[in-house]
Amino acid sequence: MRNVLITGGSEGIGLAVARRLAAEKDTRVTLVARNEAKLRETGFDYIVADLSQPAGVELVTQRLGATHYDVLINNAGAGLYGRFTELALEDQLRMMRLNMDSVVVLSHAYLRAAKPGDALVNTASFLAYAPFPGAAAYSATKAFVATFSETLWWEYKKKGIYVLGFSPGVIATGFHKTAGASVASFPRVLVQSPASAATELVAALRKRKAPRVISGFATRLMIRLHRLVSRKTAINMMGTSSPIREGA
Repeated sequence: MRNVLITGGSEGIGLAVARRLAAEKDTRVTLVARNEAKLRETGFDYIVADLSQPAGVELVTQRLGATHYDVLINNAGAGLYGRFTELALEDQLRMMRLNMDSVVVLSHAYLRAAKPGDALVNTASFLAYAPFPGAAAYSATKAFVATFSETLWWEYKKKGIYVLGFSPGVIATGFHKTAGASVASFPRVLVQSPASAATELVAALRKRKAPRVISGFATRLMIRLHRLVSRKTAINMMGTSSPIREGA
């Protein structure tokens, strides 16, 4: 029996990945999220924990110490759209604790006990490679997760432990509305369904080759284009879709 633990698993990519993995033979999936009602609706085993708070992170850390998981997917995360100084500082710091601190703590706990054949996936974002004006702190947290995960890939590859930094494109979920904007802000060609992104994540998990995966053909093409232009031009390009328009 293969055990999989997925944080941020009550909806979106996390739940889509859970459903795909659970369909595989002899795979047990456990989800982590703060909303027990949503977790209960999924039908999976679950742990109720708010990973933006130390107590929630400690709860999951204890579970990692008591139970061996063949795969840990650190997918929990939140975003905030708006001009940096107009967003509440405490809200941004809470987001940073969730997006970065919890990932570091849980990755540390997992890798200390990991065995050859195990895998760790940390969800970053394509904004790790294409910073988004109007989401300054969020973009920075995802750049951290991407870099952190890619370096861990190198550190653990010879131990037979796979680490992946998964960077989804624009996913059509309630994430954007909760963050304070709309998925419609982005070019439609960049938008993916959670199921589509989950397919790419699971495929990468099976291949266990690349230290990073950016989901969505159009998103990967855009990232490549950004490398061909100046940094100033690339950021200006991102600004055209920003929820805070230049001069607003």
